[in-house]
Amino acid sequence: MPEPFDLESAGLDLHPEIGELLARTPGIEARIYRDGEFLVREDEESQEIFILLTGGLVVERAPALPGAASTVLACLTADEGVAIVGEMAYLGALRRTASVRSAGMSRVLRLEPAHIDRIIDGFPMLTRVICMQFSRRLQETSQSLSRLQARFALNPGRRVAQDGDVLFRRGEAAGELHQLLAGALRLERDGTVTTATPESLPQGFVDLDPYLRAGAHGATATVDGMAFLAVIGPGDRETVVRCFPDLALKALRTPPES
Repeated sequence: MPEPFDLESAGLDLHPEIGELLARTPGIEARIYRDGEFLVREDEESQEIFILLTGGLVVERAPALPGAASTVLACLTADEGVAIVGEMAYLGALRRTASVRSAGMSRVLRLEPAHIDRIIDGFPMLTRVICMQFSRRLQETSQSLSRLQARFALNPGRRVAQDGDVLFRRGEAAGELHQLLAGALRLERDGTVTTATPESLPQGFVDLDPYLRAGAHGATATVDGMAFLAVIGPGDRETVVRCFPDLALKALRTPPES
């Protein structure tokens, strides 16, 4: 458990702004954390903000898989200048997105969100630190959104096929997924020939089931006249599932054809 300590008897060389902040702002607590003790834990609800005075802190996220190591996001030391953690509480964020633990023995100041108003009113150095933290958070959020968008983004190839072109034959590995955008196809299956158009196919996808299962085509697809198609590669199977979950579930619930 963290312990309080007396700043005056500790003899710390504090930045002038921190000393003035303490003099002008009641309610700021000085705490000592031992090695490995947590200042905040990921996913808990709290609004504490901390200024590191001595020692070091590790910011980390829980592992994505059981048994894996935690992901270290940052290692902060007092030697590198003023470090502030937990600043998102000022914006009303209650649930923590990462854990912060002490690396060695650390001395910190514990602030509440209301104290940030006092800092912004008259402490330019501390304000710059907080603004840099907010900027870093915005960049991290933007990068996370970009990665999320990339997971759902499809970048298919385009193909113009002529009359009689065979897109695939029955029994061939379904390495690509064809999406019919315009035109028509003849699908031959078990001696039966049907005509497929973009309107008659689910989202225009041709033989979706074997593509998702990485299996073999159950029909032969031949262009009837002219066709415009999008072609999705084998590396985008998971993306197709994320973009079209209802279609994928319906296809995968249907027993594969023999």
